[in-house]
Amino acid sequence: MTILTDQGEAAPGAQPFFDLARLISPINPETFRRDYWEKQPLLVEREDPHYYAELLTLDDVDQLLFLAGANLDCIRVVVDGEETPVEDLGNHGPNGRTAILEALYARYRSGSTIVLNALERRWDPLSRLTTQLSTEAGARFQVNVYLTPGGGAQGFKPHYDTHDVFVLQVHGTKRWRLYGSPYPLPFQDQPYDHSAAEVPDLEREIDLTPGSLLYLPRGTVHAATSTDSASVHITLGVHPVLWSYVLQQAISKVAAEDVRFRTGLPFGFVGDPELQQEAEKTLVDLLRSVVDQASPQAAIHDAVDRSVSISAPRLRHHLTDLEAVSGVGPDTKLRRRPDLRWDLKLTEDRVRLSFHNKTVEFPLHVADEVTYVAQSDGEPISPSSIPGTLDQPGRLVLIRTLLREGFLTLH
Repeated sequence: MTILTDQGEAAPGAQPFFDLARLISPINPETFRRDYWEKQPLLVEREDPHYYAELLTLDDVDQLLFLAGANLDCIRVVVDGEETPVEDLGNHGPNGRTAILEALYARYRSGSTIVLNALERRWDPLSRLTTQLSTEAGARFQVNVYLTPGGGAQGFKPHYDTHDVFVLQVHGTKRWRLYGSPYPLPFQDQPYDHSAAEVPDLEREIDLTPGSLLYLPRGTVHAATSTDSASVHITLGVHPVLWSYVLQQAISKVAAEDVRFRTGLPFGFVGDPELQQEAEKTLVDLLRSVVDQASPQAAIHDAVDRSVSISAPRLRHHLTDLEAVSGVGPDTKLRRRPDLRWDLKLTEDRVRLSFHNKTVEFPLHVADEVTYVAQSDGEPISPSSIPGTLDQPGRLVLIRTLLREGFLTLH
C-alpha cells in the first residue's frame, strides 16, 4: 500500500475537467500504470474536501433521489450484505409506487446504504468523467454511488469485486478495511464466495476522508463502514479488455479457417486410454497451429475495436447538429466531439472510421482529409480549412457526413 498526499488547492475554474492525471494527482498516470494498475492498492490523501465537488456532492445525491420520484429502478438498498429490491419497498395499495421514495428514506434512516447504479447514464459530470477515462484507459468505466448513514453502518460484508475500482470520497469519512488478495484478478464469473471463503487477515485500516481516493485491484478483499456522519463515495468500476478475450477471439478466427478445430474428439475416447493419448497429441498440434496461424496484429486490432465499442456514445446537442447539417458551408466552424473514442484504419480501397459502436467508411482517396479531421483533437475546423486534394463540394459532403453521424459537433 502506498500513501500519497496532495495538499494543493487550485482556484475555482483554474483546472480542466477531470482526466486520469487530475483524478489521481499527485501521482502521474505512467507511475500508476507501472506500479499500481492490477498490482496493489493506492491511497491518495488530500486536505481538500471539495476536490471532487465538481463531479458530485451530497446535495446532488439529494436532488437525484428527489427527481427520481417513484422511478427508482436503478437504486439498491443494502445493509450487512442483504439487498432489498426497490420495487419491494412500497408496492402496496393504490399509491404504493408513489410511496417508494419515503420507504427508501425510511430504510436509510434505519441504517441501510442506498446505492445508485450506473449513474454515468444520468449525471452529466460522471458521464464526462467515464468517457474521458475510457478514452485514456481503453476500458469501460461504470459509476455506482454509495450513500451510507452515519453511526457505523455497513452496506457489504468483506468481499472482493471482479473489476478494479477507484473510490472517490465525496462527503463524510468512511472506514475501509483491506484483507489482501487471496485470488488476484478474478474473472467476472468468479465472484467472491461468502459461503466457502474464509476472510483473510486484516492488512490495513483506512479512514477515507472527503477529497481522498482509494484504488483497489480486482480481487482485493475489503469492507467499509461509515463513521459519525453520513458518507457519500463514488465508485468507478473498470472493465478492461482482457488477454483471455484476445486469445479467445484469435482462436475463433483460426478455427473458422481450419477444419481441424471443428472436428470432434476421437469417437469413443472416453473409455479408451490410447485414444485419449491421441487426443492429447492432437491438442498440442492445434495449439501450435494457433501460434502459427493467428495474426498478432489482427488480434490487437480486434482488441482496439472492442475497446472503442464498449462505451456509450455522448451525443449532447446532436439534435441541434442534425438540424444544422444542410446549412453547413465552407466556413462553418465545427470540432470533433470531446473525449470521443475512435479508431481509423486504411484498407486496400477504403477508409474505416470507427466510433460510437459503428464504422463509417469513405473512399481511399479521401484518406488524408479524414485523417486530418479525426486528428483535429477538438480544435475548431471548417470545410475550407481541410488540407488535401478534395474539392470544396467533396469537403462539404465529408464534413456534413461526420456531423450527421455524430463524430463532429458545431463549435
